[in-house]
Amino acid sequence: MKHIELSHGIKITTFEQPPAGFNPLTAQPAELSRYGFPAMVPDPHHQERYRKVMQHLSGKFNYVQPTFEVHEDRFHKPLNLANGRSTRSTGNRTGATSAGTETDTNWAGGVVFAPAGDSFKWVEGDWVVPNVGAPAQNNWYYSASWIGIDGDGSGDVCQAGVECEVFQSGSSISRNIYTWWEWYPLPEVKLTNFAANPGDLITMILCSSQGAGSTSATVFMTNRTSGASTSFGFSAPSGTKLIGNSAEWIVEAPTVGGAQSAIADYGEVFFSVCEAVTAKGVTINGGTGDNINMTAGGSVVSAGTLITPTVVQCYYEGALA
Repeated sequence: MKHIELSHGIKITTFEQPPAGFNPLTAQPAELSRYGFPAMVPDPHHQERYRKVMQHLSGKFNYVQPTFEVHEDRFHKPLNLANGRSTRSTGNRTGATSAGTETDTNWAGGVVFAPAGDSFKWVEGDWVVPNVGAPAQNNWYYSASWIGIDGDGSGDVCQAGVECEVFQSGSSISRNIYTWWEWYPLPEVKLTNFAANPGDLITMILCSSQGAGSTSATVFMTNRTSGASTSFGFSAPSGTKLIGNSAEWIVEAPTVGGAQSAIADYGEVFFSVCEAVTAKGVTINGGTGDNINMTAGGSVVSAGTLITPTVVQCYYEGALA
């Protein structure tokens, strides 16, 4: 393992490059840990999921040793509850809700909550990278799609995803698309050598060390279109521990340069295989909790819809690009 420390005290651990021909489906637990692969859990449902992903990568698997860059002006913040809205408290969370719907200024998607006396340990999801458009000329627009733990009813968020940024001037369009991770309140960290392009199918798994009280986590990223895969561990911000009360599948308008960004026209994003697992081994499907709608100027600009127990749809409803 290699230990890396970036600005703001951000600490990362990377894993050894797996040898040629390495097969995680037949590897021993110690080998999986050494080479940065998810552990083979005893649940047959999750074992089958593991096999399907690895079989999909057969013949094109390529492990990438990740490199990083801190974006000090970008933050993926918790659900914004400071908007003067009425709130409802359920267990250890607080959110503006109506018949299972929460409203927010920076999130859209789906959220589930851990049972009393339990906490989320890991979360997974698949989605296709959107090809974003700019709703108006001469302004940057942003759309971050991610999975995460915490943030709805807590001050931290442990998350990983794909950032899409777009600017249009006349017929000229500029786009920045990249993968990233963050444990808020620290800033976003970009993976500088793990590509994601519009139309790519991305699979991510985010695991904390123990659920509530965790101060470390590991993310596993796979671009199932290109075959590129990577993994790395990271530490919580100083003084922060995982709450584990909520797990999410979100399209977000991040904070950029200290201000709430405007959401890009991302069309729609379907998160599938939306599953979160608790420290006690309980699997909770992402489509069984609350949906979240993002608003701007009093109108919904990005809607979250729970399609099935394991599919969450995010749909852009703002000005058309």
